[in-house]
Amino acid sequence: MSKHYGRTEPRLWTKPLRELTPDTSLGFEVIDYARQILHIELYPWQQWLLIHALELLEDGITYRYRRIIVLVGRQNGKTLVASVLASWWLHVDSQRHPDRVPPLRFKIVGTAQNLDIAREPWNSVKLWCDPEPETIEEQSAAIPTLQAATAKVSDTNGKEYIKSRTLAVYEIRAAKNARGKPAARVIMDELREQKDWAAWNALSPTMKSFWNGQLWGISNAGDSTSVVLIQQRDAALEFIDSWHRTVESGLMDAAEYAGRHDCSLALFEWSAEPDCPKDDLEAILQSNPSIGFGSQTVEGVLADIPGMTDAGYRTEDLCQWVTAKVEGYIDANDWTNTLAKPFDIRIPTGARTVWGIDVSVDRSHTWIAAAVLDANGNPVVSLRERRKGLMWVPEYMQHLAEESGMWEVAIQSKGCPAMEFIEPMKQLGFTVHGIDGSHIGLATGRLRDRVREHRLIHAPQPLVDQAIEGGVTKVIAENEAWDRRRSIVDISGVAAITVALYGLETCEPVEPEHSAYEQYDLLTF
Repeated sequence: MSKHYGRTEPRLWTKPLRELTPDTSLGFEVIDYARQILHIELYPWQQWLLIHALELLEDGITYRYRRIIVLVGRQNGKTLVASVLASWWLHVDSQRHPDRVPPLRFKIVGTAQNLDIAREPWNSVKLWCDPEPETIEEQSAAIPTLQAATAKVSDTNGKEYIKSRTLAVYEIRAAKNARGKPAARVIMDELREQKDWAAWNALSPTMKSFWNGQLWGISNAGDSTSVVLIQQRDAALEFIDSWHRTVESGLMDAAEYAGRHDCSLALFEWSAEPDCPKDDLEAILQSNPSIGFGSQTVEGVLADIPGMTDAGYRTEDLCQWVTAKVEGYIDANDWTNTLAKPFDIRIPTGARTVWGIDVSVDRSHTWIAAAVLDANGNPVVSLRERRKGLMWVPEYMQHLAEESGMWEVAIQSKGCPAMEFIEPMKQLGFTVHGIDGSHIGLATGRLRDRVREHRLIHAPQPLVDQAIEGGVTKVIAENEAWDRRRSIVDISGVAAITVALYGLETCEPVEPEHSAYEQYDLLTF
């Protein structure tokens, strides 16, 4: 039987701004620290993570990321990564820039939903550096170099800390007791268990007073109650999607993009593709990157299937988000089968484009979508923009129309927040296709029909793909229409695509303005 190895590269991840080398990432230094000081050879995925997460900006000293979200299946070595990182922070990184952050102000805080979870990486660091080990076994595990660099260890319940001789400190707290003095580094273990914002709101702002502060949220996949993880992951997916649409498509280089966007949030997620079979080999290897390098095996993961619920197995072993008991309106496999690479999508010059606008049910974000026909007459849909709030939309849409020469927009005209854009769009000169009543149900059904019949094309966009998985409907005039409140993810991006497609295929076109893009023979959408 051939030996299987877990995937080093995550399925979803934030791309670097430049090539990562020992000059552009401190991850290489942490790997050497683990190897030479701790006598630990990290697994390939752990090395990959450290190299990418500890990327430096062009000044060569400032971390790119202030928040790093790491998601991976259970029993793959998350705790070891946190332990190595905390030890390196305490004994090396705390002394790197004493002019900016003196070691005596350098505090590392480890937290989790309970103290036992936060204690796991802390115990490893303590074992390596405790200058006064209590047992022969602890003495044999201690590393003399680190013992000499450690001033004191306190293992008193509620006052656990390790203090280096330079006065840098690593302490742990339960989430409910997270509030305290400012921290230079934070590890939030099992971030999915944060069911409210208390711990995050207590710790995240404390880094603002620190130059080069960094927070790591390490976890498995969550569920609909994992409010903190959901928001951080959604924000990271939004960034990944924006990067894909601009940098990877060639519209903007990385340096220009970084100059216009906040690039300080990272997501590195080793997870299986949604809706895969539970015994799918590739899915298991993608979500369990330690397979083949330690005790974790494919057979061990498969052995969990009979003894776990479907949701439990998918969450724990495949690192999948099982967020609803309802079946999505559009089959996720059908949606995946209509994917195309961006550079394979060819749009004729001046092709009619209809924009779609929708607003999140809580009015937190507005989504702009586009629908257009490719060179073969197939509809192509995409999410064009997503930003917080509503006030930015009129100016953005005017600029978009003036640039492209496309002045048609489709909006649901009743029963949703987006309806308030109808009059402003008309005043700007747009032809507004108001879609209401049973037509919303027809539009929703049309999107499913096109997907099911493979008569629609779209590029990968994580926010949209996730919404397809969790999007459910309600009945309006005997037709099914998107239900924003019952869907367990924000489906407003899909709703915007839905009205854009309906406007393109059923509403009368208008004579487009002269397009700024007509100088090209062919456009890539």
